[in-house]
Amino acid sequence: MDSDAAKTRKWGFCEFYPRLLSPRVAVLVVALKEDGAPNVMVAAWHTPVSVKPPIVAVCISPGRYTHSLILKTREFTLNIPPPSMKEAVEVAGSMSGKDFDKSSLFKFSPAVKVKPPIIADAIGSIECELSQVIDVGDHSIVFGNIVDCWARGFGEVWRRESPLLHLGSNFYTVMKEVF
Repeated sequence: MDSDAAKTRKWGFCEFYPRLLSPRVAVLVVALKEDGAPNVMVAAWHTPVSVKPPIVAVCISPGRYTHSLILKTREFTLNIPPPSMKEAVEVAGSMSGKDFDKSSLFKFSPAVKVKPPIIADAIGSIECELSQVIDVGDHSIVFGNIVDCWARGFGEVWRRESPLLHLGSNFYTVMKEVF
């Protein structure tokens, strides 16, 4: 049976398959550099893993600077940026913390239970201690035991302000309607 979808479909392996699973909430991963300064990485490949105990996973390429920092310090924070941070998120996602001090793009507040700070203007933050790392293909799944988290408030928070959603590459969007 021929359909319009079948006629326009591109067959073969789709190297851009992650975009089929988008949009995803963009998170700002904060880890500490050797000098104690914060480094920020943008990630969209993340997921809750367990409620009891609370565990989250984020996928990070072993070649990323943040990957090595998390392995050394064994702590990190995940921060959910609002749309007002779009420009800072784009810059942070386009270069390595080895080459550029991305901490200048954000305001930080002390975390409650880990050394890496949280981003002050984030919609919410999750504080994590490294649990384990599993290498899968060209990324590592970094598991964090959640030791603290906060949000501006649920219930109405998503109606007032959408988190920044990552579509792939340098493309972002926001939710228009919550139902």
